[in-house]
Amino acid sequence: MLRVENLSKHYSARRAVDNISFSLKGGEVTALLGINGAGKTTTLRMLTGYITPTSGAIFFENENILNEREKLLSHIGYLPESPALYNDMTIEDFLVYMYRLRMATRENETTAVDRALRRCALTERRHDYIASLSAGFRKRVGLAQAIIHEPKVLLLDEPIADLDPRQIREIKALLAELRKDHAILVSSHILKEVHEFADRILLMHNGKILADAQASTIPAGDLESWFMQHTEAA
Repeated sequence: MLRVENLSKHYSARRAVDNISFSLKGGEVTALLGINGAGKTTTLRMLTGYITPTSGAIFFENENILNEREKLLSHIGYLPESPALYNDMTIEDFLVYMYRLRMATRENETTAVDRALRRCALTERRHDYIASLSAGFRKRVGLAQAIIHEPKVLLLDEPIADLDPRQIREIKALLAELRKDHAILVSSHILKEVHEFADRILLMHNGKILADAQASTIPAGDLESWFMQHTEAA
């Protein structure tokens, strides 16, 4: 569905992302795993069109859309690590605002907002002000705005960071539901948690992808040694 070829981002002599290639499939959760500073967020920002790659290509269904920002954004939903939410808005008002901003129309607005609220289990909280929400519910609102325009691909930057165990379980359950209709790329540095919900793991270190493995092929007890084996050799 989404394919990245030889993508790089250089800042003078520093190679934040160094010639990476991978693809995302519908119905699959892919984890971009790495320590802080590995290049994960830079990668996601290039995929959203927020920053321009130094080189490389981004294909959506075999069409290179790297330089077509509007087309790129129509296919992608993005949850940054710290989503920009408006505390003085209710959840429903915020989603209405995001729908109009993305779609530049009010057509089908009510249907789209109701669908996003339902899928993210926010219907009963729709009139709550964002300022009153816990971290877990704020992540849910961030996810709801990411899917408001029914994108094919979801890019989620550290969606379980700073959440308590119960909130992490809730986000995992939500990802399991969303994967039915989306290709999902999740960036994270939390090895154990990622292994529990990802189908595939891309190990990123110093701007490079060092390993691409099915999560099921890595025994839970060998996670740390698998991680160290690849990163220490790099």
